Amino acid sequence: MAERVEDTIFINLIESLQRLHEDLDKVELWIGALKSFQNPVPDYQPSERYLLRPPQGHPARRNS
Repeated sequence: MAERVEDTIFINLIESLQRLHEDLDKVELWIGALKSFQNPVPDYQPSERYLLRPPQGHPARRNS
């Protein structure tokens, strides 16, 4: 039996709202990602504990 026109419109409306909801989720995700790029990267200085030591017998590199 053929669907009534009202049922078809109702189904199309529900599918459209679901797609809109998915698009809004994507927009929300991109806003969050772009928001994190508004601030500069904070300075980072590793502690001595995590620095690798040059092998013995090799001169240490100088930071210039």
